[in-house]
Amino acid sequence: MSNHTPSQSTQWELFQNLNQNEKGCFLPKNEAKLPQKLNQKTTLTIRFTDFSLKKLEPKDRRIIYWSSENPNFGIRVSPSGSKTWIFRYRFDNKTRRISLGRYPKISLRKANQLIYEMNEAILHGVDPLEERKQKQDVFNKTPVLEELISTYTDYNKSVGKVSYLAEERCLRKELKTQMQKKITEIDPRALSGIFHTIVVRGSPSTASHLYSYVRRLFNFAADIGLMRYRDNPCHEIKLKIPKRSRQRHLAPSEIYLLWNNLEEIHTTPIIKLAIKFMLLTVTRTIDVRKAKWTDVNLNERVWILPKTKNGRLHRVYLGDLAIDILQRAKQYTDGKELVFCSPRFSIKNNENPELLDRNSLSQALINNFPLLKIHQKFTPHDLRRTGATLIAGLFGRRDFASMALNHTCSDVTGIYDQYTYDREKKMTLNALNKAIGIIVHSANVESVPDFEELRDMVIHPHRPPNSHPRQNTDSLKDLQAILPIPEFDKLFYVHDD
Repeated sequence: MSNHTPSQSTQWELFQNLNQNEKGCFLPKNEAKLPQKLNQKTTLTIRFTDFSLKKLEPKDRRIIYWSSENPNFGIRVSPSGSKTWIFRYRFDNKTRRISLGRYPKISLRKANQLIYEMNEAILHGVDPLEERKQKQDVFNKTPVLEELISTYTDYNKSVGKVSYLAEERCLRKELKTQMQKKITEIDPRALSGIFHTIVVRGSPSTASHLYSYVRRLFNFAADIGLMRYRDNPCHEIKLKIPKRSRQRHLAPSEIYLLWNNLEEIHTTPIIKLAIKFMLLTVTRTIDVRKAKWTDVNLNERVWILPKTKNGRLHRVYLGDLAIDILQRAKQYTDGKELVFCSPRFSIKNNENPELLDRNSLSQALINNFPLLKIHQKFTPHDLRRTGATLIAGLFGRRDFASMALNHTCSDVTGIYDQYTYDREKKMTLNALNKAIGIIVHSANVESVPDFEELRDMVIHPHRPPNSHPRQNTDSLKDLQAILPIPEFDKLFYVHDD
């Protein structure tokens, strides 16, 4: 059959001569109609446009239409109606064919681009068909998302990452619809839809955390050679979630209500003690839940956290109230490994302790909040912010609160300064315990002192009330004049701010 292509002026006339099922196929006049029996040598050529491609109708057998502009570029129409792009080329003196995907999912423009790339590869001595087979072999070895999460979790556990369980729990819960997909098949649009769903349900912070977890997960996959860094699906996602302002902390009067009404709520004594202990030590919920008796030295009045969120050892010095809480906790967990073990176990039974559920403290507050008689809701983590605020208010120094919180210094000096600040931490937490003791032992909520009165009662216990005017102090010199070194720890290591 001739490959003669009609001139542009006669194309419309030829198109009009074709049968209804054959419109869009520009053939010479003597072949305007398809033969009743197509043999292997029959070649059908058309000019590829979206209009002509849509007009191609299925026959009782597969038919390949070749482009009138590129004889090696074709589209195969199957009896089912599917249309698949075909590229024909020669490599090592052999004619080969390779499919490029289905139309219209692979557009005409995309198919032309793929052919251009394959021609470039052939010029450089690369066989597109062999290259595809190699990629398929790699793909068959590529793990699904569930396998990657397991590997990632094992790695985080081996390097001692504190939050590895929380990350795994969040990934498995929120990405359950993607678990059996190959990691190279994860669609950014599908991930974006998951993030959007989480935001709509009212959990923007969960969406932000999940985005960070997924980004780190795929970066880990690239680190171990399972994919390329540029194929991380999070690179194509812009998560625009306004950060919530985290400013909730309890005022002195609210601390009084929490402490004295906590005994009235419907929960176990261990959870009540754990909530109070968290306030007194400004530690995280997970640290309190995992506290072990072997890490507590009641004689030295210190609780040692071997590894915290920042990976460093942290010594928490225990004030009088904190020691009292631990003595009371011993009535319930003496002989157990954990200080605040799960209430699901009876002390009378010799069973292994178990961690408190991660939501146990927050659920106790949520379910009994009206009994606390506090107007604005708060979370257990807000107690950590409350303690830090009290410390900063007592000393007028934010760095004191930072030391008690075990926050790391991110500037250059923090790299060189390896001093542990144990004396300062002890002084700070003793002052916090004393201040909370004054608050909770007030006669009633109306008589609870404010910050200024607390400062006088804790830092200057021998100074007569109102012996100096209250004023705002901005300079360190003015601050030290009004707030000298506490009398109970004069050998205090001062450094410049």
